[in-house]
Amino acid sequence: MSLVREIIVKKIDVIRKKRSSKWGKVRKAFLKKHPTCACCGTKKGIEVHHIEDFSNYPEKELLESNLISLCGKRCHILFGHLKNWKSINPNIVEDAAWMLNKIKHRRKKNKTIKAADVSIKKLEKEA
Repeated sequence: MSLVREIIVKKIDVIRKKRSSKWGKVRKAFLKKHPTCACCGTKKGIEVHHIEDFSNYPEKELLESNLISLCGKRCHILFGHLKNWKSINPNIVEDAAWMLNKIKHRRKKNKTIKAADVSIKKLEKEA
């Protein structure tokens, strides 16, 4: 059997492999400990994502160090799978931390500037 065929057969066997009977318990405990999305901070629709994918690393399925919480609405597909469910993001931990930092430190609209804009508009109307 060629090396490529051997790899494909092995991958198919792994994909067909069922999750551990302990997965549900591990997942629930992880979500209790990490209830927010690592990318955006939301607490809604959180899913557990494997940092190193289950299909290639089934032995890491239950390791907490291989899990990250991502919201199912957008961050799981966008950051975890780079907009394609067949893709994996080897930098998900770093990317999630970067995005969360950007969100936490984003600039807010300055009320003073808004008030100044309103004052300017009033002056323009009076002129």
